[in-house]
Amino acid sequence: MGSGKSTWGKWIAEKMGYGFFDLDTLIENRANLKINDIFDLRGEDFFREMEAGCLRELMDEDDFVLACGGGTPCFHDNMRVMNSLGTTVWLNTPKQVLASRLLGESDNRPLVRGLSPAELQAFIDDTLDERLPFYAQAKIEVDPIAMTPDELIKKLVHA
Repeated sequence: MGSGKSTWGKWIAEKMGYGFFDLDTLIENRANLKINDIFDLRGEDFFREMEAGCLRELMDEDDFVLACGGGTPCFHDNMRVMNSLGTTVWLNTPKQVLASRLLGESDNRPLVRGLSPAELQAFIDDTLDERLPFYAQAKIEVDPIAMTPDELIKKLVHA
């Protein structure tokens, strides 16, 4: 959340001539609800089921970049599915950068909505600690502050 997945994903897809999918958009289209409304009306479990289903629908697609939610790799064996689809990239954005990005947009993020700055930092710390074993399964790890999208494309071409 806040690492830049959608921004980087769109840019890389365009540069490589690939299609681009945002998993949250696919979920919203399928549910005919915004992500916040899905969480509010149906809960996180329902969201995670939809997320897994939409991810698996991409198995027949070729040459695409997918921006998924930060929790996607952690549920329903999704990381294994993503690794089977192609080259996975973990944008390992520094925690302080995540916090500054999320402070300004927390109302649009159901898992951090209404958190104080201290609560947000604690959430980021705890969540990254929990998710690290899943993120570490990505085929490529990138610090998006230290690497440019062009450098990542070179890595992807040689992966």
